[in-house]
Amino acid sequence: MHELVIEGRFFYSKKIIHGSIAVDGKKISAISAGSLKGERIVRLKRKEILLPGLIDTHVHLRDFEERKKETVESGTMAAVHGGLTAVFDMPNTRPPVADGKTFRKRLRSFAGKAYSNYALGFLVADNCSEAMEAGADFYKIFMAPSTGGLYSENFEADYSCSPGAVSVHAEDAGIVKTDPTRPPEAEVKAVKRALNAARRLKKPINICHVSTGGALREILSSRLPWLSFEVTPHHLLLTEVDYRRNPMLKVYPPLRPEVDRRALWENLSRIPIIASDHAPHTIEDKAAGAAGIPGLETEVALLLDAINRGLMELGDIVEKMHSNPVRFFGISEMGLRPGAWADFTVVDIGREWVVKPGEFYSKARWSPWEGRRLRGKASRTIIRGEVVMEEDEIVSKAVGVRLDVEGSGHKGDL
Repeated sequence: MHELVIEGRFFYSKKIIHGSIAVDGKKISAISAGSLKGERIVRLKRKEILLPGLIDTHVHLRDFEERKKETVESGTMAAVHGGLTAVFDMPNTRPPVADGKTFRKRLRSFAGKAYSNYALGFLVADNCSEAMEAGADFYKIFMAPSTGGLYSENFEADYSCSPGAVSVHAEDAGIVKTDPTRPPEAEVKAVKRALNAARRLKKPINICHVSTGGALREILSSRLPWLSFEVTPHHLLLTEVDYRRNPMLKVYPPLRPEVDRRALWENLSRIPIIASDHAPHTIEDKAAGAAGIPGLETEVALLLDAINRGLMELGDIVEKMHSNPVRFFGISEMGLRPGAWADFTVVDIGREWVVKPGEFYSKARWSPWEGRRLRGKASRTIIRGEVVMEEDEIVSKAVGVRLDVEGSGHKGDL
């Protein structure tokens, strides 16, 4: 008799099957195409499909001195509301997570307060000795000024000394300083530089929020096995025309011409990761010119809507928001298999709903998609066998724990 059995449809071995998943001790203990006996039974609805827990590898949770924008609690509640079981926390906070003391403070700020699981980043900018000792889950390098202002003036050195996987904001500092519109060549030039360093150093590198066809072509032609990259939903779905209509859509890198958006879709099968780059600001800060778009509570739904419009398949979401992040970052004990943690995203592929930012858990109560009718939504988020979100309601206490990421040197929470 298992502690918990979930019955219904689930995405397994690249196809949807009907069966049962057993959970014991917070981990998957059995998967069957038939029935399993459990002390507790959760039966999925007819239109619901269970996926392995989806991960967002690019999230700005603010907190510290910017609690008015977002906190660990509000941001991770937003994550599970959107169907995410884990987030990667970006370190360009105020103050930045760029020394051991601040990293330890960041760890404490998550303990007992995170509703989703999490990985913690460390900002590298001429602070190699601190980076080497931090024990972070991943390392972030800004090649040009962005939100927070701190960036690397010697990218190759900072990339070389980072002890784990590096996520890179690739825009050229020289171009950005002379042209604040951040034209496409700022991204292309920085990506070329990052790729040259990656060829030489042969270290894991993840290029964030790729937005131009030129940068995409450079990346795909490089064929480096230790290279990954992300694309955001807003760069897939919006263009510079939308920004001209609505200045609230200011973001770094900026929204691009239609030709770039089309290039991303034409190469969808070769994009390894989709991530939100959730960047919350107050309405007042946005009106004053702050860059960033919130996305935790719309990301999965927008992709499900794209499935319903024939633009992608359910397997694309699983690949780009679970399988590839797990593989590239080396996250232990994840997946839809016996022995893995029981982290699941349950989606209702046919549910129609209207985006209403006033109902968000995030403190960023606005969205580029406000008023948009979408088809498809996360209906339940399950973390280590516990239902955390069900039908838009947070129904659990904060159960999130730190992910076990390869190279971080930790096992579980510190």
